Amino acid sequence: MEHFDGAAVAATETFVPARLLDFLLRLEATRTTDAVWELFLDLAHGLGLTVVDYVYATDFRNWEQAQFIRTTFTSDWLERLRAYPHIRDTSNFRMHGCRYLTPLKIGPAYLPLMGEISDDKRRHVHRAAEQGLNAGVAFPLRMGDPGHAALIAFGGSHGAEAFDALLTRHGWTLHAAALAGHARYAELFKTEFVKRNHLTPKQKELLRLVGHGMMDKQIAHALGISFSAVRQRLSSVQAKTGAQNRADLAALAARIGLVPDPLLKAHGDDLTVFVCTGDGRTGTEVRPPRACAHEAAE
Repeated sequence: MEHFDGAAVAATETFVPARLLDFLLRLEATRTTDAVWELFLDLAHGLGLTVVDYVYATDFRNWEQAQFIRTTFTSDWLERLRAYPHIRDTSNFRMHGCRYLTPLKIGPAYLPLMGEISDDKRRHVHRAAEQGLNAGVAFPLRMGDPGHAALIAFGGSHGAEAFDALLTRHGWTLHAAALAGHARYAELFKTEFVKRNHLTPKQKELLRLVGHGMMDKQIAHALGISFSAVRQRLSSVQAKTGAQNRADLAALAARIGLVPDPLLKAHGDDLTVFVCTGDGRTGTEVRPPRACAHEAAE
């Protein structure tokens, strides 16, 4: 085995299960969200699991604000959600993934362990079974942004005893792969923003300049175009991205990496925002010692 850059895998990296190591090495080489999804499917199928359900929402209070849903469930499932919207309230994502970080056993095989649940929730569990999920595990996931949450579930037609045995043997692999794969997927999802929204190179450059805080006249001067042309491009970018105003555009530029994250902006010198050491010494801002006046003069 080797890393995607050709470097050999060191012996100190091989303490994790072989299946997980293989997943992580292949994950390093992914360049698209589609490739990450295929890795999730390969991992699941290698364990005899036929169901993978992955949802990520930027506002978990509103299910319709989901950024993406990738699922092996057929479109019948989505049609049922549209026909009976209240079903969403009993989803594992809404009831568990948005609140907690603990993995959760799911599916009809585990109904005896769920305690008292509503009739709607019970129907929801059985509907999932119709799509092949009799027993499964759901892993809550998080992003660094407030209000963002995600959940990925793996499952199949197993009974509780068989699935418990699978979790005992491969639970760590599934959990670690879910966390690492989600981080990689979210990273690539941002980089694919330009392509997904069909932004031209000129529109991308405009978005970058807005992100740097430049006003229309400054942008016109920088790009060598007229003021009205700037306004036209801004309008086109807003139409393609759904941005409501200039602040939205600037935020988009930072989110997709066209400009530095303001929380991580570079400083004129080395700076540690916060440090806490093992002997209890702390500081909110640590800078390297400055040269004395006579040393600077020399």
